[in-house]
Order: sequence, then structure tokens, then C-alpha cells
Amino acid sequence: MTGVTALLDELQRTLPADSMSYTAKSEPWDVYEGYVFTLAVHAAAAAGANVEFRTVKGSRTSDLIFRTSPGNIWSTRREYTHALVSFPGAPELEIHIGVKVEGLSRVAHECDVLILWAAEAEYCRRNLCLPRTKFCVAAAECKFYASSPPLGAARGFEGLCVDLGKVGKKAVLVTNGQNPSSVRYLKKRRRVWEQNVLPGTAQVKALKEKFRDALRDHIVEFVPDYDV
Repeated sequence: MTGVTALLDELQRTLPADSMSYTAKSEPWDVYEGYVFTLAVHAAAAAGANVEFRTVKGSRTSDLIFRTSPGNIWSTRREYTHALVSFPGAPELEIHIGVKVEGLSRVAHECDVLILWAAEAEYCRRNLCLPRTKFCVAAAECKFYASSPPLGAARGFEGLCVDLGKVGKKAVLVTNGQNPSSVRYLKKRRRVWEQNVLPGTAQVKALKEKFRDALRDHIVEFVPDYDV
């Protein structure tokens, strides 16, 4: 089972950062969210985006601070980091870790990794409100377990997808282990998942492709002939 050290090594190897808030003492599930965030960033860059890391106040940064509990996108408790993603001709996007969004029921939900319109993110920071799902491009629910992921994780993900509406159809359940029962459950409900996502596995490429597909759907609305 890949642990914190291996995940940290991968983040430090692939992220252009002077420092990051994760350490060897961080909880593995927190670092795993950071790892999936990194895969989303890589997918955006591979699709031709310019990617910059910003603080909640909009300043460029190479000192990356990531949430380790659900939070509001406008929180200034710490200088939390997000990625600003720019594609030519399309509205800018942001990639976040651990922010809350407003579901169709108007109930708040945490998205472990969220890609949304930058304009919506800025509006929410100014007005202290939760992002609306109609401006969300992709979401990932990240689950890290010491053993096989329980079926309950898939059931919880199904409930999240229902309340996320349109973006729920593109949301992906990402786990570090495998559970055939979860696959059957999610397949029956036409949900998206990727199991065994760890450094060096084939599933890493598959997850990046899922992020890329969601990004493509966003871009071609504005640049129909864009080649992702």
C-alpha cells in the first residue's frame, strides 16, 4: 500500500513549488487529495492550458498551502492555494482542494477536488457565498483507505452526484484500492470512478483523461475547433 512518503515524493517531484504544507506527518487521505489535485493540474497543462498557483487573495505563489478539512472558497484563515487555469478563447478556470459548493437542494457539499469557472470563484470570494454547480466543470471525491474501500463510499458518492446535478454526471470517485462491489454499484447508476489510482499505475493516465474530457467539454463551448 502506497503511503504518505511515496505520495509526498510524487508531489514534490511533479509540482513546481518552493514549499508545500503537507509533511510526513500529514494524514494520508489529505495528501491523497493533493495528489489527485496534481493530476488535474497536469491534465490541464497537457491540454494546452497556462497554469499558475494563486492564493485566496489572488497573488501568485510557489508556497503551496492546501486545505485538510472542508472549507469555504473565500476563507482567509490561511493563504490557501488554488490553480488558475487559462485556455485561449475560453473562460478561465480554477482548481481547488476541499471547498464547499451549493447543491441543487441548497445544501452545502464538500468537493475534494473541484474545477470551476474562475469568474464564479471570484464572485463567491467577494460575496462570501458558495459556488453554484452550474459553474462547476468537474469534481472528484477522493478516498484513501488502508484496506479495500467500503461499499459505503460508493453509496455516499451516489448521493453527492445526485445533488451536484449536471456536474455530478462527470464527477469521479477516486480511490487508492479496489472493490468489485463498488464498481457494480456505480456502473448500475452510470457513475464515474477510477480505482487503484496511485503513482505508477495505469489508472493515473485514465484519471487524467477523465479530467481532460471535462476540460474539453468546457473549452469547445467557446472554441469549437480547439484541439485538446
